[in-house]
Amino acid sequence: MISRRPRNLLIFLVVLLAVAMPTVRTAQAEVSIEDERKMGEEFLKVAAGQLPLIEDPEVVSYLGRVGQGIVARLYSYTFPYHFYVVNSDALNAFAAPAGHIFMNRGLIEIMESEAELAAILAHEIAHVQSRHLAHRIARAQKLNWATLGGILAAIFLGSGEASQALIAGTQAGAASLQLANSRQDEEESDRKGLRYLEAAGYNGSAMVSIMNKMAHESWQSGGRIPSYLTTHPGVPERVNYLASVVQTRPPSSPDTEKRSENEVEFRMMQAKLVGGYQDHSEAVGYFRQWLEQPDTVTMAYYGMGLVLRRQGKMEEAVNSFKKAISARPDLWPILVELGETYFRMGKLDKAISVLESALALESDQPTALFVLGRSLMEQGKTAEARRYLARAEQLNGRLPSIQYHLGIAYGQLNQLGEAHYQFALHHLRHRSWKSAQFHLQEALRHANSPERKEAILKALKEIKQVNRAAKQPEANLGRH
Repeated sequence: MISRRPRNLLIFLVVLLAVAMPTVRTAQAEVSIEDERKMGEEFLKVAAGQLPLIEDPEVVSYLGRVGQGIVARLYSYTFPYHFYVVNSDALNAFAAPAGHIFMNRGLIEIMESEAELAAILAHEIAHVQSRHLAHRIARAQKLNWATLGGILAAIFLGSGEASQALIAGTQAGAASLQLANSRQDEEESDRKGLRYLEAAGYNGSAMVSIMNKMAHESWQSGGRIPSYLTTHPGVPERVNYLASVVQTRPPSSPDTEKRSENEVEFRMMQAKLVGGYQDHSEAVGYFRQWLEQPDTVTMAYYGMGLVLRRQGKMEEAVNSFKKAISARPDLWPILVELGETYFRMGKLDKAISVLESALALESDQPTALFVLGRSLMEQGKTAEARRYLARAEQLNGRLPSIQYHLGIAYGQLNQLGEAHYQFALHHLRHRSWKSAQFHLQEALRHANSPERKEAILKALKEIKQVNRAAKQPEANLGRH
């Protein structure tokens, strides 16, 4: 049985290409930069609802900092870059249209350093810089839309059973053409990616080591090829080539020598992914291995605290976080997790005290502000809570349910227009169009500023477009 999410994403890709792309008269027609930008915007809207994206602020922020560090060293670029983590065990990463780069949790979990993370990001950035996807779409437009949708499903969904079922029968006519060109694209991205990686101050050997790890994981899993190796073909030959290039490099430049990888931050991000999202038993085994290594003991206790909290073992989670804090009291993310644990236990005074300690180390930490605001709300201190929640939303509007709780605060303060607007934003994020429309209409009745009225009317117009488009995807799919 094909899962609903991949099927919906496949339908979206076909309709997007059929509707959003200009009419193509010849097989050589190119996809313009503006076309790709629009495709990226539309893809992101649907991906946000179809892909299980991880929105943890620390994880997303860290990945973005590493990615933007590479982008900053580019001579020029056409699209702004954005980086996302997908909650999937599959070893995969891909560059969607117009600079949107996605990486699966499973791939990050097998890495050993920030340099390996940067290596994969550099490779995907190279795909975007070379506009490989746009060129492949242009070449593929001589195929029927269903075949093209199948090819893109293979790119974006990986090699799982659902995606293989989707592309069965659609890819045969284009497989050899796409594979040959893909190998050329991969080799070009390897060369450029290695250059970008080293320009950002990382050792080029990291690109070789992470590709070798993925190949090893494939062998260890009984020959099941990880998604990345399927969608990025020719890995053995490419690894050999990269290894030979790296070996002939001159000694590291002063900039590379001076670069200090933030391995503590990298390990903390890994611990957050494993502890917060991986299967419980597998996560425990993962952290037991870390406990045996002196340089990862603190992160092991941090990660175990996250696992124990997910299991509802709150007191044990608190003890694990405290062990991590005793070793590194300067790491505010661990304090934030301890504060959130106290909040979930209903120990509000302890939560507030710990969260204030975290904010003393990092005053603009959105998660700490958010949980502190919720703690104050529980104590009935609504006006004070509203200030913290509003600041958290200003710093990171993607915090889970931030607009919902901010809406409650405004409602209790009898600021109904702002309350309805925040509830509308919450429902828009969750694609609950009917609820969003209701709250937008209520917010419009209370709106005082022209800017707010304009924003509301724009959102209402977009909802109408979404509702209109939802009524005709199957019809559009059949026409193409």
